[in-house]
Amino acid sequence: MVKRLPNRIVHHVPSSPKKLAWHIKQASRTTLVAALAVPSLSLAQEPIRLEEIIVTATKRATDLQKVPSSITALNQSTLDDLNINNFQDYVKQLPSVSYTQRRPGQANLFMRGISEGGNSNQSLQGPSVAVYLNEQPVTAIGFNLDMHVYDVERIEVLMGPQGTLYGASSQAGNLRIITNQPDTESFDAGFDLSTETISQGGNGYMAEGFVNIPISDRAALRLTAWWDEDGGYIDAVPGSITFPTSGITRTNEGFVEDDFNEANKQGLRAALKVDLTDSWTATASAMFQELESDGVWDHDPVNLDDFEVARFFEDKQTDEWSQFALTLEGDLGFADLTYAGSYLDRDFDTYSDYSHYSIDGAVEPYYTCYVSYFGPCVDPSIQYSNFSELQFQTHELRLASQGERLDWIVGAFFSEQETTFDSQWSVPPINRGAAVLNDLYFQTDQVRNDSEIALFGEINYRLTEDLTATLGYRQFDGETTLDGFVGTVFWPNCCYAFDDNRPPDNVASKAEYDDGILKLNLSYNLNESVMVYGNYAEGYRPGGANRAPGVGDTFDPDYLESYEVGFKSTLMDGRLRLNAAAYLMDWDDIQLGFFNREISLLGLVDNVGTAESKGIEFDTTYLATENLELSLSYAYNQAELTENYFANNTATEPDARSGQDLPFTPDNKFTLSARYSVNMFDMPSTLQLNYAYTDSMWNDLFLSNREQMDGYGLLNATWRFDADNWYFTVFGDNLTNEVAQLFINSADIQRLVTVNRPRTLGVSVGMRFK
Repeated sequence: MVKRLPNRIVHHVPSSPKKLAWHIKQASRTTLVAALAVPSLSLAQEPIRLEEIIVTATKRATDLQKVPSSITALNQSTLDDLNINNFQDYVKQLPSVSYTQRRPGQANLFMRGISEGGNSNQSLQGPSVAVYLNEQPVTAIGFNLDMHVYDVERIEVLMGPQGTLYGASSQAGNLRIITNQPDTESFDAGFDLSTETISQGGNGYMAEGFVNIPISDRAALRLTAWWDEDGGYIDAVPGSITFPTSGITRTNEGFVEDDFNEANKQGLRAALKVDLTDSWTATASAMFQELESDGVWDHDPVNLDDFEVARFFEDKQTDEWSQFALTLEGDLGFADLTYAGSYLDRDFDTYSDYSHYSIDGAVEPYYTCYVSYFGPCVDPSIQYSNFSELQFQTHELRLASQGERLDWIVGAFFSEQETTFDSQWSVPPINRGAAVLNDLYFQTDQVRNDSEIALFGEINYRLTEDLTATLGYRQFDGETTLDGFVGTVFWPNCCYAFDDNRPPDNVASKAEYDDGILKLNLSYNLNESVMVYGNYAEGYRPGGANRAPGVGDTFDPDYLESYEVGFKSTLMDGRLRLNAAAYLMDWDDIQLGFFNREISLLGLVDNVGTAESKGIEFDTTYLATENLELSLSYAYNQAELTENYFANNTATEPDARSGQDLPFTPDNKFTLSARYSVNMFDMPSTLQLNYAYTDSMWNDLFLSNREQMDGYGLLNATWRFDADNWYFTVFGDNLTNEVAQLFINSADIQRLVTVNRPRTLGVSVGMRFK
């Protein structure tokens, strides 16, 4: 049965001032409605001020307004007010951050326009944004952890290169998720239950809970658990596919289902804090999460209706991970010592339909009519599967002083990551009576090892009472190896014989790199309320090894230089916070993953050239009355190539042109919120409205695959009622039922579009115990 969604709004918004103004007007109306709802209230007798936000971005606990760089922090109250539970929820609240995510657990992050397009191939280049869980890095290639957001103290986003303190992959920025820690002072516990329904889709359910147990006046245990069932909204509909070379037509009986893109996430976190002495503390934690998802989050709007797709094999994914961490903090008298170590183990298994790959005339004959091996022509439908395991350990030891005029941090860092991945392309109908041992046709079975050691330091010197200079430096030394097999039994001019049913290794690449990066910062307090600053910083991504010859066995690190000026201010007796920054960044030796049959049948990485990114960003929060809080965050970015790129040196036309926008970099992005508190039904209540807009952007760097994705705006609302130790909330996400293009997959043979979730309405209830 074909389903159509009535009254769905689809805005085609190019990057033009006229269209952007329309979205700003819509967002302004949202805020105006909230403002007009405010009765005539006199200011409270006690002065009202915005809540102070403490961050640890500089590896010290510091007031956000006193850190001379661009940082966004979503604290616990903001996360609760905006009903934030996962990666997509919080990333749309970050104007300087863009992303791609084709399904839960598969995300690429970009900041300030530094994007070559990202990738999900674990043998290619790493990300340009690092992700941290508390003190420990959990960065992964194309598969950043989609940790459930619950019992989280804050999410910090550090814009621009953070290489001196955070190292590898903090090239364009850093995202840190800080969880609530055990508290020895008092008992605390709570639970939350919610249910939701998706317009023309399925239903979702969620249960969460935590407990903080003081064991003694020196020890406490904190336990957190969650279970989240997401309903689907994509329909797998009947369809067929005809392969031109063989003339065979395949239908998809058995793979038809309504709302088949469902996901289930469940996890547990435990943390034990022990005050060893009055000046030494140890915190040990363990975290587990399992994410299972079925179906795809794509639809085929050209050949089918919205939210419909035809699939010919099962699509599913399992993502299980566990992290064990230890943090030791102590006072040595002259400085504070911190050790932060972690071990992450992650298993990631994926099955997906790859049948449309065989429609390509360049490859189909090898899957369907390679008669000398297969016998007669066969149905070349392909199922792709990938089995990955990541083991990642990190250790950091640092000293931090706190002086009258001179502060310093020095440290050492070591990381080692082993990624085992076995990717298989299977053609089930292959003639078993021919020279084929099984239906496995092509395989990548490899082990990648990345290790790095670094020494770093940062000095802050107060030249005067108001003027402070900062100098930072990091020296790093790394190595990447890639070993294993990649290929097929039957590819022309490239055959191998199985040895005990195991293909022989044909990949053995090794890359080594070492270098140093710098940071300079100057900040000046104009008065007690306003600080201005200038910043120069460098960032890098590690080099690596290719899995086949062609452009070279290895590729070098790429580097980013950033020039930034900005100010931070707290005005109107603490009721107005206004921050802004402008930046210019030069990106050199860009690592680009690409596929070129003239060089290799495999994805490779090359250092290809240069790009430039420049922009402005600001955020402001205004406490209009003790009942009404308004906030606006905005980022403008222009990121583009500064030289032509040729995938083949003999080509006369470039594959990417100088001056074109980098992919997944919207020119404009903003979020506008209004929070209004009022008593209703003899209960305190809070109404939160939020509008998040993302401008149009390109989906690929290469001209042959390049399409512009439409801009979109999403309107969300929550209304919470509190009474004693319990609360009740009604919420609505995507209230205008906007269809947002999150990703256009034009590089594959089958063009699909990843879309957001339709209008979702729900309720939640919870209790707290002290």
